[in-house]
Amino acid sequence: MRDKLTGKPSMPALALLLATSVGLGGCGDNAGDKQAAATPTKFAVTATEAGKQSRLSVPKSVPAGLVTVELTNRGKAFHEAQFIRLDPGHTPEDALKVIAAEGAPSPGWIQVAGGTGPAPPGGKRSVTQRLRQGNYIVYDAPFQNEGSGLSFGLASFKVDGEADDDGGELPKAAAKIEAYEYGFKASGLTVGQNTIEFSNTGSEPHHLIAVPYEPGATLAKVRKAFMQEQGGAEPPLDFEHTYYTARIAGGTKQVVELDLDKPGKYALLCFVSDRKGGPPHVAQGMIAEVTVR
Repeated sequence: MRDKLTGKPSMPALALLLATSVGLGGCGDNAGDKQAAATPTKFAVTATEAGKQSRLSVPKSVPAGLVTVELTNRGKAFHEAQFIRLDPGHTPEDALKVIAAEGAPSPGWIQVAGGTGPAPPGGKRSVTQRLRQGNYIVYDAPFQNEGSGLSFGLASFKVDGEADDDGGELPKAAAKIEAYEYGFKASGLTVGQNTIEFSNTGSEPHHLIAVPYEPGATLAKVRKAFMQEQGGAEPPLDFEHTYYTARIAGGTKQVVELDLDKPGKYALLCFVSDRKGGPPHVAQGMIAEVTVR
């Protein structure tokens, strides 16, 4: 639902859409950074629409190891590319049932695996990360399309072979954001295009949502709004300028590009739930403030 006066997504709708599959997580690729040089494999994702159906096009397979995921949005709506790794014996249809069960416990056979946040119509998003061997799905359900009637897209691919032990180095990043239970640490963010090393040093899955403050907002007001019961005042945040990443598992990281086009203070949020289910992390206080200059 959208606010009748501003047209912005209401907080119940925002929480619902961002929390889709939020409990998904699991064992990640814990290979440390080594000094071996490696060229990432390119993995192209193309998104568009056919009527009210989102469409994703991906290669059938990609080698395990360091991968640069390049999302190209050729549609008229926002599109993202969230990766999910499935254990053997489970199907995309099995995964969809879990994804639809908001806030419910997630079984061990389904694990978030990175990917990209949303690209605007005609835009692109790129991340570099490591992928483990296995069967994957990639799905598309950005909350910016809420109210459009557009159904989310789904595609499948395989990651073949075993990665080298060293895994290769991720690209260097000027900015860093660390997620953990339950907070963020951030440094180096600037106005404009940011190359960010986004890491999850916790054990639960996390993602990053960065939203600028509205005039007069404070961290205390933002925290109070998110801790209130539904039906309270909406957080004093500019949701028309929302930036977010895909969900990543504990012990993993990726290098992501985010274009933060407004200077000032931002709230860093996480709407993911624990694997055992329950409320989103933002309701457990996973909110931080950062100043972008």
